[in-house]
Amino acid sequence: MKKKHKLPPLFAAVFFLFCFGMGLLLLLLPKQTFSATEKRNLEPFPALSFASLADGTFTEKMETYLTDHAPLRRFFVALNAYGDLALGNNGSNGVYLGHDGWLLEKPFARENHFDDNVTRIVRFAQKTDAPCAVMIVPTKGSVYTEQLPKNHLRYDDFEKIAAARETCEQNGLRFIDLRDRFLAEKNTSDLYYKTDHHWTSAGAFLAYEELGKTLGFEPNASSAYSVEKTPNFYGTSYARACYTLTKPDTLEVWRSKETGGKATVITAENGGETTADNVFFTDRLTGGDPYTVFLDGNHALQTITTDSGGGRLLVVKDSFAHCLVPFLTEHYGEIVTVDLRYYKKPLTALMNETAFDGVLFVYGADTVAENKIVLR
Repeated sequence: MKKKHKLPPLFAAVFFLFCFGMGLLLLLLPKQTFSATEKRNLEPFPALSFASLADGTFTEKMETYLTDHAPLRRFFVALNAYGDLALGNNGSNGVYLGHDGWLLEKPFARENHFDDNVTRIVRFAQKTDAPCAVMIVPTKGSVYTEQLPKNHLRYDDFEKIAAARETCEQNGLRFIDLRDRFLAEKNTSDLYYKTDHHWTSAGAFLAYEELGKTLGFEPNASSAYSVEKTPNFYGTSYARACYTLTKPDTLEVWRSKETGGKATVITAENGGETTADNVFFTDRLTGGDPYTVFLDGNHALQTITTDSGGGRLLVVKDSFAHCLVPFLTEHYGEIVTVDLRYYKKPLTALMNETAFDGVLFVYGADTVAENKIVLR
């Protein structure tokens, strides 16, 4: 008979102490409700009931709870990411580790909602009397191709945006095409954050200038803004990839020297309303997600009133609009923003209640590809 191999006593003891120590830390350490590095809420301890046990909900949520609150979780996730990198995997959790500290989201899937969403926007625009314009922001991987790792999937952004422009213009919609401008000026300053999928305020400013050409207003010069910088900013790309050796970005807020961003911002949420007096929520800069300094982050409906004396604009958007809208407040007396991921009422009802001088759709290309935009 072959002898059974036994674990060396020292190894077995170390393994036992490790498991025991991790379990003890899990019990004793305080539990967080939000992960600042991952930009998300953590799973709370699940409620135990006969129903949750019977349908498996308790077990499923308990597994997520243990994963979210595991001691040294971030360390082990990072260790796995760099281990995969050493084995030849050039990305982690859908994010490439590029050159010069760039973290770039992998291309959206070939099978996606892009064309269908453009068609939905066109059909909706044809049912309204207000003139409509569309802006689709290319992903940073499609713009900063030189920063991508040697082996990467192909980005279809530019082809998709070109087709979207043709479809929109053929059906009477105005289209703000950022491709040429971004390629021409991408080396003058970073147009996207290295650790976040969003554009920087410098990128949003270029879009603002292009919007002026299409919507008919005269953009302010860049010298009309003071730039307030917040160092040590880690964004969504960093949170997803967990390449913890990546250097942080510097987040910039471009504040109008004339108005200072002053406006009445009414946020409707959960049946109530909150009011602020500025489009920049500077207290968020010291919180878990500094990018929410722009319009306080994601909300279903916000109404921004200014003293500019301009018209009324409806912005249907994702989070790319957040650092763009402050530039637009210089030209519109009222801007209403709607995020259809959270706004559950028909958009047509809102437009029937309020007469808008124009409608602007602002979406990142990845949102158009990966999410069904429901317009009704």
